[in-house]
Amino acid sequence: MIALRIALALVVAVAGYEVGCLFADRLRHRVQELDEWQAFLGLLASDVAYSALALPEALAAAQKSLNGPARELAQRLSSRLEGHVRLAEVWREELERLRPRSCLMPDDLQPLLELGDALGRYGREEHRAHFAHCQERLAVQRRQALEADERGRRLWRTIGAAAGMAVALLLV
Repeated sequence: MIALRIALALVVAVAGYEVGCLFADRLRHRVQELDEWQAFLGLLASDVAYSALALPEALAAAQKSLNGPARELAQRLSSRLEGHVRLAEVWREELERLRPRSCLMPDDLQPLLELGDALGRYGREEHRAHFAHCQERLAVQRRQALEADERGRRLWRTIGAAAGMAVALLLV
């Protein structure tokens, strides 16, 4: 009977650590997503400003080089922009649709939302400036996310392990 309790306590302790690791991984994924969004903006900026592609074509070209939520946004936007729709509304709707599956914080998405409001309203030079501004703001968010990742990863793992051990001790 005591061996069963000890085995159960070990399982609970390891499970607590794993839960802490899940929270820690979200911090790492946030940094990766911000990198993907910066790459997405770089591809769009070069295709729109320098290659003079229309936005649906630039989105279709960019999605081939992307992963994750940025790729999904590019796919959905390129298909939805073929009709006569307002770009800002579609951009905002698609970002809001991606929000629950993303590791980004609301402050991370704000520059992207503002960029959507500017796209389609100006010429190529102004678009290039908006893309650059959005990339700079995402770079700031990435630095903050990296700092949070470095601090938080260790913290969440420790909290998970400590909580698991506390519950395990109660079981023994």
